[in-house]
This record gives sequence, C-alpha cells and structure tokens, in this order.
Amino acid sequence: MGWKRHASAAPLLTFAYMLATPGAEAGPWEVGGTGVDSKRKVKAELALKQDAGGRVWSRPVLGYALPLNAAMSVEVAYGYGVIERSDHRTSGARDLDLKLKYQLASQTPTRLAWLVEPKLSVPIGDERAGIGRGRYALEVPLRTSRTSGALTYTAEARYTHVFGTPRAQQLWGMGGLVEYVPSPAWVLGIDVFADTPRGDASSYHLRSNVAAKWRPTEAVEVQALVGRSLSNQRGAAQTSYKLVLEYKH
Repeated sequence: MGWKRHASAAPLLTFAYMLATPGAEAGPWEVGGTGVDSKRKVKAELALKQDAGGRVWSRPVLGYALPLNAAMSVEVAYGYGVIERSDHRTSGARDLDLKLKYQLASQTPTRLAWLVEPKLSVPIGDERAGIGRGRYALEVPLRTSRTSGALTYTAEARYTHVFGTPRAQQLWGMGGLVEYVPSPAWVLGIDVFADTPRGDASSYHLRSNVAAKWRPTEAVEVQALVGRSLSNQRGAAQTSYKLVLEYKH
C-alpha cells in the first residue's frame, strides 16, 4: 500500500484518526493518569467526535483490564465504529488496542509519580470503510503527577507512530490535566492537549476536555466528557462527547 493510496483516501484517514484518538485512562480525559488498575475492570464506552464534515461514532468500545502486580496492568479494547457524512454512511469493526500501564515511581513527599503507558493498535478493523487504519500504530505517553489535598496535577508527553505512513501520521504531543475531588464519589477535571506532526510544528491541533467521574459504589464508575478544539491547524474544529461505564471486581 503506497502513499498514493493514502493521499486519495485523505478524507477517510481524517475520520479514522478522529475514531482512533484515544481517550485518557485517568478517566475519560485525553491526558491520562499515573495509576495502574488494581482490580480487574470491564468497560463499555460510547463516544462521538464531530466536525463540519460529519460525525464519527464509537459504539460501543468494550475493554477489559487486568492487574499483573502492584506496578503494572494490561488492557485490551475492541469495538465498532460508524462514520456519518452528508453524502454517505459507513460502519465496521475498529482496530484492536493492546495497552500496558507501568508505574515507574509512586508519589512520595520528595518525588513525583511517573507512569508510561504504551499502546499498540493492531490493524484488524475495517479499513475499506475508513474505520480501521490498515497499519500498526504505537502510542507511547509518559506522565508525571502530584496530588496535593483534593487536587491532582498531571503532565503528559506523547509520541504516536503509525508504521509505513508519511510523517503526517507521526505525532508529538503534550498536555496537562487538573483533577478535583470534592467528595469520595466525585472527580471533576479539565485537560488541555496539543499534538503536531513530526517536522511540521505549524500543523498543531490544540483541544480541551471537561469531564466528571461518579462512583456510586466501590465497583461501579460512570464517566462523562465534553471536549472541543481550541485551534486546529490540520482541519475543522472538532467537538467530542463520551460516556463510559466501568465495573471493577
């Protein structure tokens, strides 16, 4: 598969990128956290990204997380996607995501918490429909955080590499997240994240997400998010919505 095919499929690639943009694992935010899963977790996610060209649904994405030890956990996620444009509608299976969380250091009075969370996307999704990338993709975020009272501050640097594609799909990114815990059952937060293709800093996409997590019981968590592009130099402004249900046991 050569570059000419990718160039002719540019609109579909744009929608596939919207579909594949990951959500954050601290919760629904794009900037993730520095903790690992301490219990087995089953997750169901409904997400929507839309811009002037159409809408991209992830409905649903199902995930399963398993702790390996106190500093490491793994997660697998797979689902179904729908692309709706003014002239046509396509749907199909998404790529398979395999993720590892490894806590490099926990927070102490003199040290920040650190975590790396590599994710490999395996191209088993429907590329013809524009749902799957048709390529392996590796995403490597490195995060550090500090909790002070009811507030947690997290910074993230990320590199995304889609194998066998031009530099336009090799992305550098960075962002920050602030979480506030007003009560044991609630977490509120806002993040800001920007990424840019390798070698083209002017083509950045800056966006922000506001989200909440509600824990009615120790086993159940509900997450909701609304996000919006602040400045997108690679295309139209995007609006994001996400609803997640988790069960931990």
